[in-house]
Amino acid sequence: MRKLIATILCVFVAVGLWACSGQTSQEEEKEKAIAVKKLDEYSWDELSRISAEISSAKSDEEGREVAKRYGLIEGDGSITGQTKMIVLDNKRALDVRLVGIRHDDKAEGKGKAGLTFMTVGAVDIRPMNNEDTIEGGWEASDLRAWLANELPPRLDDDLSKALVAVNKLTNNKGLTDNLDDVTATQDKLWVFSVHEVCGDVTWDIDEYFQKRGYEDVDGMLNAEGTQYEAFVKAGITGTSGPSEFLSLKDSTGTSPWWYRTPHPFDFQGLGDTGTNGYFYRVMETGYPNSMGIPQDPSSVVVGFCV
Repeated sequence: MRKLIATILCVFVAVGLWACSGQTSQEEEKEKAIAVKKLDEYSWDELSRISAEISSAKSDEEGREVAKRYGLIEGDGSITGQTKMIVLDNKRALDVRLVGIRHDDKAEGKGKAGLTFMTVGAVDIRPMNNEDTIEGGWEASDLRAWLANELPPRLDDDLSKALVAVNKLTNNKGLTDNLDDVTATQDKLWVFSVHEVCGDVTWDIDEYFQKRGYEDVDGMLNAEGTQYEAFVKAGITGTSGPSEFLSLKDSTGTSPWWYRTPHPFDFQGLGDTGTNGYFYRVMETGYPNSMGIPQDPSSVVVGFCV
């Protein structure tokens, strides 16, 4: 009898513990739930958790449904045009906007990053390289090293912790028409490529069509990633005119801003002996096609994933 009573008591205790455990788990899940709000009202921790949920979805369609549930996609299915403020060095405010959903491949090879952002203005004005060269492309550039080492400490701590490294495709040689020279770097902070902003371009074949082989130059540009949906929504193409969407004004004023894309053709063959190459830029007017000497400072508009 005593053994029976003891067994019954153990069962009651076990059931009680299970019920309490279940209740606690439900309360914890409720506390973890993220309320739907405007983009600027989410913390970076919340956006990181939302991004992880989007990333872990079984398909792009399911991922976009998650984004829609959190107000990051409009009723018509397009990406939100809202912005979120960040603060650099605890003093200079700068907005960021969402430009892509499940767009970038995670550097560790585990699917897509859920959310990609860009700064709506310059984090700084800097040269692409300290010397006049495009050798090594984006991978070897001084700007890439600065973004990896110098910029993160200037960001909000919660944003810096949320950054996710992704693969970025770029011509990382410089002067070349070999598509094998378009390779991936792993970056948490980067500047955009021509193709990520404009989609397919025919700039060189249009301008120099009479020169044999120029179509290969455009092919190099078009191999550097895919166009982000925010630029598609804004109507940005290689032949579009000046765009307010690309003319990014902030407290530093307005200036051209860097693409990470080097011009792969040697202009010295056309008599240009003043430089050892160019990187592409967006003009201060928002016109999507211009070039800058690597040593000349231009605005640094940054992309990142969480």
